[in-house]
Amino acid sequence: MAVTVVTENIAAQLDLLVDLRRSFRYAAIDTEFPGFIRLTPPYASEEDRYADVKYNVDNMKLIQLGITLFDENGSTPWPGCCWQFNFSDFDPLVHPSSPKSLELLRRSGHDLEGNRRNGINGDKWSNVLRNKLFDRRYGSVYVTFHGLYDVAYVIKLITGGAPLPPTLREFITAARRVFGALYDIKYIAKYCDGLSGREFGLTRLAQELVVEQDGNPHQAAYDSLSISRVFDEMNRRYNIGGNERFVSVLYGLENSCTESKKRYQRGTMAYHPNYVGQYGFQAHSGIPPLPPTPMFVFLPQVGPPLHQAHGVPSSPESQQQQNTLSCHGYVSGMGNVKVRR
Repeated sequence: MAVTVVTENIAAQLDLLVDLRRSFRYAAIDTEFPGFIRLTPPYASEEDRYADVKYNVDNMKLIQLGITLFDENGSTPWPGCCWQFNFSDFDPLVHPSSPKSLELLRRSGHDLEGNRRNGINGDKWSNVLRNKLFDRRYGSVYVTFHGLYDVAYVIKLITGGAPLPPTLREFITAARRVFGALYDIKYIAKYCDGLSGREFGLTRLAQELVVEQDGNPHQAAYDSLSISRVFDEMNRRYNIGGNERFVSVLYGLENSCTESKKRYQRGTMAYHPNYVGQYGFQAHSGIPPLPPTPMFVFLPQVGPPLHQAHGVPSSPESQQQQNTLSCHGYVSGMGNVKVRR
């Protein structure tokens, strides 16, 4: 059963997720958002596709983030366990959206007005969400389905709504350094016997693999649960988890992601100098994800840096309190909705 996360219970649920991540290394993620205001032609270049992603994500608001934790055996902390973070940032009366997408979301059970009243302020909680859900110390492996927009919205979320990186190359670098090991099962399906040469949405792929599905499609928590089960079944059949070819390649950006991996492996990654200067802070060290990734994450720092001596703050207020202590010298600081369906 999905756990609905809103302002009232976010601190407690994030603490629970931090505890569980130590035992459940895999995290399937999904997002829901209000459609597209710029459509991408099917045969667009990867650079043009990213330009459309950037335009849409920069100008639109995240509605929901779904997360399912599971281990190497496909087990979740309890049966049907998944989390659904509802955000208050999207106002259907004000912000850009696709009317057909909003209609589909409402039919799928989304209470957009309720989110405005009770949902999470993404900008306010961005630092805490970043350090509790996407902290590299746990060596998590992230799994998506047709995850380009999911990855883009997560990057926007954990950077306090900052614009996405200006170029495709910088976006791929940021994605790898946020997520470390990342699998996109829509891309992987292209290379699996019985699945290759066919176009699948998530629901159809789950049916093809005879994977149980719970809840409603287009609810981020239940979609993330389906992603975790599909990944587990594909891993059992095709041993995809042991294949370097599938790591950190997003469907739709295959060529650019593969070339980026080659550059990284050669140790010749190059970054725009202004981008490095604007987007620099030190990430947590700890258990390295697969494949190994650099210690430095180049993303916008929203507010003062996290003070690791006192662990990860559980709320924006505790983050602010730690920053105040540091200033006084008491803490040592370390400097078409879902067309993929």
